[in-house]
Amino acid sequence: MARFEVAKARALARLQRSGADEGIAGILQKINARADYYTTSSCSGRIALILLPEIGAKREARFIGKWHRPVVSGEVLAVMVDAPFAEGELWLLAQPPIIHVACRSVAKAEALLRLALDAGFKYSGMKGIARATGIAVVEIFSTERMDVPVASRDAVLVDEAYMGFIVTKANFLLHRGTEKLKRFELQLNKLP
Repeated sequence: MARFEVAKARALARLQRSGADEGIAGILQKINARADYYTTSSCSGRIALILLPEIGAKREARFIGKWHRPVVSGEVLAVMVDAPFAEGELWLLAQPPIIHVACRSVAKAEALLRLALDAGFKYSGMKGIARATGIAVVEIFSTERMDVPVASRDAVLVDEAYMGFIVTKANFLLHRGTEKLKRFELQLNKLP
């Protein structure tokens, strides 16, 4: 069995064990059903509360709350009540869908990338090409992102009205990402 097939079998076994976000599972199935592609990681988009000891300390970040669906400000505020603000800064994030796909060749990667761009995933690109095998990895990614500090060192920085406003914006961004996923799933019908 060639390297690509071995790597694909491992990735699909991992996906079977860990599962996928409900909003992206159909897309992953369509990609993984094709002989020249397999997904290595994905997220359907999410809203999250994250605790950072300081800006840029991504490795030390902790999720305080995470939702792959629209939220209401009350549930975000409820999670904030128990958050350990004294340990750093609490941020509300809205993050777009992301999919990493291994492609058998650069030509296959270009074909997939074209479809992602046509669906509106304009931050998509080729992340790397393995010299030994020619396998190329495509990252499918978009612009629907928002990062807002909501608390810092025991001080809440937002009131209920502003939290309602930013949660509405986060839900809007999540919805836009979902609409792009729908367009991308239709585009995948053009992939050989």
